[in-house]
Amino acid sequence: MEAVIVAPLLEVLFGRLTSSVAGEVQTRRDFKKEMEKLRNMLPVIQGVIEDAEEQQMKDKKVRGWLVKLKEVACEADDLLDEISTLLLRRLLMEVTNGNYNDLSYRLRNRPSNTEEGFGLRLRQIRQRTTYKVRKTTLKLATIPVHFKMSRKLKEIRENLEDLTKQMSCFQFKQCSPYKRSDTMERRETGPYVDESKVFGRDEDVKKIVEKLLSGSGPQVPVIPIVGIGGMGKTTLAQLVYNDPRVRRHFELEMWVSINDNFNSKRIINQMLDYVTKSSHDSLQIGVLQSQLRQSLGGKRYLLVLDDVWNHDQDEWDKLINPLKGTADGSKIILTTRSEAVAAITSASPPYRLEALSKDDCWKLFKQLAFSEGKEDEFPSLLPIGEQIVDKCKGVPLVAKTLGSLLRLKRQETEWSNVQKSELWSNNGVFPKNYEINKEKLIHQWVAQGLIDDQESFLNMEDIGNEYFNNLLMMSFFQGIRKSDDDEVMTEFTMHDLIHDLAKSVSGEEFMTLEHDNVRSNLIEIPYLTDGFSKIRHASVVSNPSSCLIPKALCKAKKLRTLNLLSPREDSEQVLPALVSTFKHLRVLNLSGYDTKRLHRSIGGLIYLRYLDLSYTLIETMPATICDLCNLQTLNLSNCSELRELPRGTARLIRLRHLHIDNCAKLDYMPPSIGNLCQLRTLPVFIVGCKIEDDIIQLLTLRNLEGNLKITHLERVPICHEISGIPRWMSSRNFYSLELSWGYVDEGKSASNTSSRQSPRRNPLEDENLCYCFEPNHCIRNLSIKGYSGETFPDWMKGLENLTQVNFINCKNCESLPTLGQLPVLKILNIQGMESIVNIGVEFSGEGDRPFPSLKELTLRDFPALQTWRSKDSVDAFTCLDRLIISKCPLLITMPWFPSLQNLELQNCNDKVVWPASDLNSLSTLIIDFCQELCFLPKRLLQSNSRLKSLTLTSCPKLSSIPENLANLTALESLKIAWCDQLDTLPHGLRNLTSLKNLEIIECPNLSCLPEESMEGLCSLRSFSIENCPSLTSLPMGMKHLTALENLTIMYCPNMVHLPDNFQCLSALRSMAILSCSEIASLPEGLQHIQKLQILEIRGCPKLTELPERVEHLVSLRSLTISECPNIKLLPNGLQRLTALQHLSIRDCPELEQRCKRGDGEDWQKIFHIPFIYVGSSALQQRQDIASTSQNL
Repeated sequence: MEAVIVAPLLEVLFGRLTSSVAGEVQTRRDFKKEMEKLRNMLPVIQGVIEDAEEQQMKDKKVRGWLVKLKEVACEADDLLDEISTLLLRRLLMEVTNGNYNDLSYRLRNRPSNTEEGFGLRLRQIRQRTTYKVRKTTLKLATIPVHFKMSRKLKEIRENLEDLTKQMSCFQFKQCSPYKRSDTMERRETGPYVDESKVFGRDEDVKKIVEKLLSGSGPQVPVIPIVGIGGMGKTTLAQLVYNDPRVRRHFELEMWVSINDNFNSKRIINQMLDYVTKSSHDSLQIGVLQSQLRQSLGGKRYLLVLDDVWNHDQDEWDKLINPLKGTADGSKIILTTRSEAVAAITSASPPYRLEALSKDDCWKLFKQLAFSEGKEDEFPSLLPIGEQIVDKCKGVPLVAKTLGSLLRLKRQETEWSNVQKSELWSNNGVFPKNYEINKEKLIHQWVAQGLIDDQESFLNMEDIGNEYFNNLLMMSFFQGIRKSDDDEVMTEFTMHDLIHDLAKSVSGEEFMTLEHDNVRSNLIEIPYLTDGFSKIRHASVVSNPSSCLIPKALCKAKKLRTLNLLSPREDSEQVLPALVSTFKHLRVLNLSGYDTKRLHRSIGGLIYLRYLDLSYTLIETMPATICDLCNLQTLNLSNCSELRELPRGTARLIRLRHLHIDNCAKLDYMPPSIGNLCQLRTLPVFIVGCKIEDDIIQLLTLRNLEGNLKITHLERVPICHEISGIPRWMSSRNFYSLELSWGYVDEGKSASNTSSRQSPRRNPLEDENLCYCFEPNHCIRNLSIKGYSGETFPDWMKGLENLTQVNFINCKNCESLPTLGQLPVLKILNIQGMESIVNIGVEFSGEGDRPFPSLKELTLRDFPALQTWRSKDSVDAFTCLDRLIISKCPLLITMPWFPSLQNLELQNCNDKVVWPASDLNSLSTLIIDFCQELCFLPKRLLQSNSRLKSLTLTSCPKLSSIPENLANLTALESLKIAWCDQLDTLPHGLRNLTSLKNLEIIECPNLSCLPEESMEGLCSLRSFSIENCPSLTSLPMGMKHLTALENLTIMYCPNMVHLPDNFQCLSALRSMAILSCSEIASLPEGLQHIQKLQILEIRGCPKLTELPERVEHLVSLRSLTISECPNIKLLPNGLQRLTALQHLSIRDCPELEQRCKRGDGEDWQKIFHIPFIYVGSSALQQRQDIASTSQNL
C-alpha cells in the first residue's frame, strides 16, 4: 500500500484559488459564492493534512479519505485550469482583434539616436501593451461562466464539504499548514556515528586501520574509499576516525565535509580551525598554506575528506603541496563515488567498498522496521521482510529507507506490495537507466504544477533547482555528463536500487509502460486492475512491432504527463489520436521522433505547458501551436530542418522557455517576439531585417537569463538606436554570451547562409556595436565570431569570472585584448585572425602572473603571425596543460610553458618545433603537416623523458627519427603516418619498454624494420602497418611481442611472407591481413595461438589454404575470408571450433560453392556456426545455436 501524498497539491490549489485569475470571473453570483466557500474550506483541511498522511499507514479508513480528497483536489485543479484557460484564450482573442501584434506604430516619429529616444520607444511599447491588456481584462469581467462549470464547481464544493465533516471521525491533530523552507542546506557530515546502528563493517574497518598504521615516507599517502551513493562510505570513515587504535596512533585528527564544493582555501581554513582553534578567512591561499605547514609542525595527523567530487588537479595540488614533507606516518582518507577522483588523488588502488552481506543487511533493515527486539511479535512479516532485503542488494541506504518506510506498517499486504517484483519493475515515470536532463526535469515539475513560488522570493525554476540539488545530495541522482561549455553537470541517472525504491512508493498515478523485446503485447501488470484510469503521469517505451500508445493506456483519460521515449517512423499518425484521447495533457515529450511535420491537431491540447520536439526533423510548425496559451516550455533544440517559427508565436504569452539552439536553417525570429514578457530562456536570437524582428525585440525581453547567442548582428542598421543595449545587458544574468556577425559554422555551406545579408560594414560601426554588449560580471563564457572591428572592447579585461573565451574569424583585428589577468580563465580558443602579425606583452597584461588558471589554448589560422612573446616570467602560463598551434605558417617564436603536457603543432613552420624543444614536461606531442620538417631536434626527445604519446603525420620531408628516441622510456603510443621520405626506424625503438600502441601508415619508402627493434617491446599490445609498399617482410624479432593482442597488416603489396614463429604471440586476440597480394601462406605458428578470437583475411589472391591444424584455435569467435579466390576448401578442424560464432566468405568462388547450405562439400564443417554469410547471402542466423555454442 503506497502512501497518498496530498499536502503539496492542496497548497498549489489554495494558491490558485486565492490568485487574481480566480477573482476575474464574477458575473454569476452563485459561482462567486461557491469559489468563496471553497477558499474557506481549504485552510481547515490543510491544518490536519500532515497528521492524516502519517495516520494512513495504520488506518485504512484514513487512507481512503485521503484518496477521495486527492481526487476532489485534482478535479478542482482541472476546473480552475479550464477557467484560467478560458480567460486567457478570450484575452488573446480580444488582443488579436485589436491588432496587438501590429507594432508598426513604434516607428512613427522615430526619435533620434539618444538614450532618451531609445527609452521612449520601449516605454511606448510597454504602455500600449499594458493599456490593451487592462482594457481587455475589464471586458473579461462580463464573460458568462458556462452553466456546466458552475454545476461542476458546486459538486466539487459539496464533495469537499463532506470530506471536511468526516474529519471529526478521525480526530486529526491540527498542524501548521505546510510551508516550504526558502533555503535547503546541503548535506554536511561530521566525524561521529552511533556504532550500535552499523552492521557488517568490522572487516572493512580492520583493513583501513591497517593501512593507516603502516609506515610511509615524505609523501602523505591518500586512501580513497570508493563506492556508489548510499553504500556507507561516510559511515566507514566515521568508524575508522573513532577507532581507539587510530586515536592512539595519531596526534591530530581532522574531518572536512566537502560535497561538490572542493575549495582548497576553505579546506585549509577548516584544517587550521582544528590546529589553531581560530579562523583565518581573510588570508590569501599562499599565507594559509604556510600557516598550515607551520602549525602542523612534527605532528602525525589524520585528515578525512568526506564526499569528494573534485576532478581539478590544480585545486588538489593546492591542498596537498603544503602537506608534503610533514610528519612521517600522516595519512589522508578520502571518500568519493568517482574512480576518476581516486585516480587523481592517489597512486595506489582505491579501497572499493562492497555491499553488505544479506545477514548484515537484514539486521539493519530489521532494526529500523521493528521496534527493538519486537520483530518476533510479527512472525508473518519476517519472511516477507527477508525477501524485501534481497531487493536491497546490500546497499545500506536502501535498507534504511525501506525499513523506515515500513516501520508503521503491520499488515502482510502492505509488506507484500513492496516486495512484489511487478511493483518494483513497473511502477514509476521513467524507465531504469534513463538519462535525466536536470533542466528538462525541473521544467516538467513547473508544468505539472508541483512548484509554487507565491511564498518565496525565488522564481519557480530556482525553487526547482533547490529541490533537485537536495535530492542530489541525498544520493537520489548520480551525475553522468557535464555540459560542453562550463563543465556543469547536466545529465543524471538514478542508481538501479534507488530507482526501484522510488517506484515502489510512487503509487498508481505514475507508470512506465514497456513492451517486451519479442512480443508486441504490453507486459502484464497484475496489481493494476482498473488502475489505468488513475494514471496521471506515464512514460511509454515501445518497439517497432508494437503500437505506439498501448490501448490499455487510453483508459487514462486524465493523463497529465506523457513521455514517448522510443523514436518511431510512424509518429506523424499518433498526434490526432493522442489529442482526442488525452485532453488534459500538461507535459508531452516527443523528443527524437522521426517526423517532418507536426499535425495541426496539436492546438487542441489547450492545457499543455511543456512540449518537447527536440531532435525531430520538423521543417515548419502549424499555426495552431499558437493556440496553446498555457505553454511554458517549447523545446525545438537540434531540429536541424526547422526553417521558421509560426508568425503567431508572440501569442504564447505564458512562454518561459523557448529552446531553438542548433536549428541551423532558422534564419529569423517570429514577429513581435518581444511581447513574450515572461520569457526566461532564449538561447538564440536571430537579428532580422524588419522592424518586427529587429534587435529592439530582444531588448524588451527583461527576464532573459542563462546563455544567449545573438546572430546576424550585421543586420543591425547602421543608424539604429543602440545606446539602450548597455543598460539592458548590465541587468541580465547571462553566464554565456555569443556575439556573431554572419559567421558560418563548420559544415554549413555558403548556400545555407542567409539570403537577407546586409552590405559590408565599416569596422568602426561593429566596434561601437560590440562595445554596447558589455555583459555584467557574472559572465563565464564569451564568444565573438565574424567581428569586423580592428580592436576588441576594453571591457573584456574586467570580466573576472570568465572561464572560457572564443574569438573566431575576427579577420580585421590587429591585436588581441588583454586577457592575461583574468583570474579563472581556463579555456582560450582563437581562430581565423588574418591581420595579427605579432602577439606581444599586451596580451598578458601588467600583472606578475599572467594566465594563472589557463589550461587549454588554441591558436588556429593566423596566416600573418610571426612572433609570440610574453613577459619574461617563470610564473606565466603556470597551469597551461594543452596548446594547439595550427595553420600558423610564419610563426617562429613562442613563450615558455613550464607545465605544458599536451602540444599539437599542425600545418606550421618547421622552425616553431625548435622553441618546443625547450619544454620538459610534455606527455603528448603531435606534429602534423609540417611540410618543411626534415628532422626532429634531438633536444626535443632528450628533454621530455615523460612523453607518453608521440604522433608524426604528414611530414613528407622527414627522413629519419633520432636514435635518442630510446630516451622516451615512458612512451606508450607511437604513430608515424604519411612521411614519404622516412626509410627506416631507429634502433632505439627496442628501448621503448612501455610502448603499447605502434602505428605505421603510408610511409612508401619504409623498406624494413630493424631486426632488433622489436626485442624490447615487451608491453606492445597493438601493432598496425598500413600502406607501406616497400616493406617486404616483418622482422623475426616479432617473437618477442608476447603482450601483443591486435595485429593489422594492410595494403602492403610487396610483403612476401610473415615470420613463422607466430606461436610466440601467445596473447594475440585479433589478427587482420588485408590486401597483401604477394602473401602465399599464413605463418605455421598461427594455428597454435589459443587466445585468438578474430581472424580476418582479405585481398590475398596467392593464398591457397588455411592452416590444417586450425582446431587449436579454441577461442576463435569470428572468421572472415574475402577476395581470396585460390582458397578452395576449408580445413577439417573447423568443425571442432565450438566457440566460433560468425563465419563470412565473400569473393571466393570455389569455396562459396563448397559451402552451399545442405549439399555443399564443406557444409558439414560449418553448419554448427550460428551466423554464416556466404557471398551476398546469409545462410544461417540462429540465436538458439549461438546460445548453445556459448554454453558449450
